[in-house]
Amino acid sequence: MAGVKITGIGGSKGEKIVTNFDLAETVDTSDKWIRSKTGIVSRHFAGKKTNADMAHEAGEEALKDAGAHPDDIGLLIVCTFTPDDRTPGVACEVAGRLGLPEDALCLDVNGACSGFIYGCILADGFMRGAGKGEKALVIGSERISPLLNMDDRATCVLFGDGAGAAVLEYDENAVFRSVYGCIPDREVLGCGQGDASIHMAGQEVYRFAVNKSTEATKALMTGNGISEKDVDHFVFHQANERIISSSIARLKLPKEKFFVNVSEYGNTSAASVPLAMADMREKGILKEGQRLICTGFGAGLTYGSMYIQFGK
Repeated sequence: MAGVKITGIGGSKGEKIVTNFDLAETVDTSDKWIRSKTGIVSRHFAGKKTNADMAHEAGEEALKDAGAHPDDIGLLIVCTFTPDDRTPGVACEVAGRLGLPEDALCLDVNGACSGFIYGCILADGFMRGAGKGEKALVIGSERISPLLNMDDRATCVLFGDGAGAAVLEYDENAVFRSVYGCIPDREVLGCGQGDASIHMAGQEVYRFAVNKSTEATKALMTGNGISEKDVDHFVFHQANERIISSSIARLKLPKEKFFVNVSEYGNTSAASVPLAMADMREKGILKEGQRLICTGFGAGLTYGSMYIQFGK
């Protein structure tokens, strides 16, 4: 027993909704093709919003949902591969906007699409050792649209911008468990420096995503004695509807327990899992006391899965 739990959740979206039909006006693609390959119907582009703008909005909403004060936060982790600047980190900017105390530990973490899972795992370790009774704020925030090559229809249709945030508290009675790993590979999926855009080897990414999302989820459940009845919701990284459907089929778990909103937001990388939870919270799907398994996978190649409780 003992570990972190989520007591507040919040989200933020890019200011401009971009539909498949909008993309088809400038990209050699169609709504039918995008839907059939990915399940995506629209996505949000940041427009004038910065990464820090969205992270701040999501963080503020999460604090409100948790009934927490900025002074309560001893740790802020912003999970992102798209910071506004090389330095300082997005976390430092957000800490200032939220008014966090000077002695809060603030840092960015780049775990790509597994970022939020990694952030929660790090927060759990920190809070176990801190012993100060403080709360943590973990934010997944991405501004991916500037990194898209609009001549590459295989990738440019996939991504969107947004942020999701969670307030975490350490509880002696909570149950937090995780599995994670990294298969070093920069060729299958990545994004270089400067003017480089996201590159992806589609079939290899698909195989990695389905294999590791199912393996990590199974390992988490079997290794910790977690049964299907112990999980209220499964929240997978919202990369592609076909990946999620294939993972569900392999896991042989009830489809109705998997929340999917990739059709509305596209792939928002580290933001996708907390943004999905914020969406669930807004729609009344995520309720106090429920337990979730959240699974991510992305560039690195990273993967991770966690079992976590929502509610005070």
